[in-house]
Amino acid sequence: MDKTLDNQLVRGLTHSVVCDRVCAAMERAREHGVPVEVIPEVEADAFSERLLTYLGRHRIDYVFSFYTAFYSPALRDAYRDRIFNFHPSLLPAFKGMDGFGDGLQYGVKILGSTVELIDRVMDEGKIVMQTLFARDEAASAARLRHRLFVQQCQSLLQVARWLADGRLRVEGRHVLVDGAQFGDPEFSPALDWEEAARWTTPFPGAEALAAFGLASHPARPPQGLSRPRQ
Repeated sequence: MDKTLDNQLVRGLTHSVVCDRVCAAMERAREHGVPVEVIPEVEADAFSERLLTYLGRHRIDYVFSFYTAFYSPALRDAYRDRIFNFHPSLLPAFKGMDGFGDGLQYGVKILGSTVELIDRVMDEGKIVMQTLFARDEAASAARLRHRLFVQQCQSLLQVARWLADGRLRVEGRHVLVDGAQFGDPEFSPALDWEEAARWTTPFPGAEALAAFGLASHPARPPQGLSRPRQ
């Protein structure tokens, strides 16, 4: 999500980027002038313990998370309703590390993403917002994943705006947005910040796709079937 740091609001709200290993995200964060902290712990509990210390030392209010493991109970309790997880499926369907790929493999007709507040069970948090779009069977996995990526970036921008404006509140398991609208077929609640609504980024080149194990060629039709003639 480094491209969202081009946005002035998101950049201004971001204290730092924390990684569990040396990776490309570090260089990209530094290009935006964002400090980087590396916590090279393989075990989730050890990583969580050090992360909690780091967050407390720097008085961090909220965490936007793309961590693929599950944080320790101590960290979840200390930051209850303050860790936003960005997951590439419509939770509670297709939990786990590869929600997008699992959905494709299953043959879903609707793809989407979820922003949730992490809770006691992995990928069963309090849903903040969700996105969706119809799956194009002729499109490559890379093209579909890119469209989902754009939606996730738009979601990140919008959630940051809601936080900055003090519009988010939690009531039990429900996350409410003051003044929210629900007329957008792709986003619920609807995007109401122009910078989030108009945000996009070009489809990446082959080199960038290869880093994620994706290819840009069209998806193959199921065996035994053929595409209709043009």
